[in-house]
Amino acid sequence: MRFCIIGLGSFGTHLARQLVRDGHEVIGVDSNPEHTDDMKDEIEYLVTADCSDIEVFEEIPVADCDAVIVAIGEDFESALSVAANVQQLGAKRIISRIINPLHARLLKLLKIEELLIPESMAAAWLARSLRTPDVLNTFPIGQGFEIAEINVPRSLIGKSLADADLRGRFELNVVTILKRKVASSCTSITPQIDIVYGIPGPDRVFEATDILVVFGRELNVKKLLDS
Repeated sequence: MRFCIIGLGSFGTHLARQLVRDGHEVIGVDSNPEHTDDMKDEIEYLVTADCSDIEVFEEIPVADCDAVIVAIGEDFESALSVAANVQQLGAKRIISRIINPLHARLLKLLKIEELLIPESMAAAWLARSLRTPDVLNTFPIGQGFEIAEINVPRSLIGKSLADADLRGRFELNVVTILKRKVASSCTSITPQIDIVYGIPGPDRVFEATDILVVFGRELNVKKLLDS
């Protein structure tokens, strides 16, 4: 996939690096030449330009990108102008960092709904990891439900999926089981997945190095980890 990231500060830079590691094509744009120069060995397509000027987009194919991420973190007026410009140029999907509540309201008036606050997301991630250290990753679904990657609890090691009866005891479904070289929470580097077991059968016996991907309520995930 192809992504355009406008704003290569701390957040934009980390996002760009992660997308490149995941095998995607990234177009990096920033008005500060120092920022683009810092990324020259990591991103092939870099543009130094002030995207609040719609004319600069002649060399930035935003309409051909799967998503445009406006990652500007300080200049409120510039961030709003950039979002309006990429919308006018036909971007398929726009994701914008929020600088303040007014910024969020104005973006919504532009019908840009995918808004994020990286600091808030990081704080929520850290808070969850601190209260439940064995949760490695989560994807909240809503109404208390989530998909979570967790270290296999000691109480399950040596038991089969059928014997563990996670659905009956905890109202949790095991989606799959992973093996990784590294498995630590709160990391900025995605651990390498060695094995994905697909849909595990009822006779699959849990091993100490397993990482479980489970679906259910957060409360029940915690109950399982405390069991």
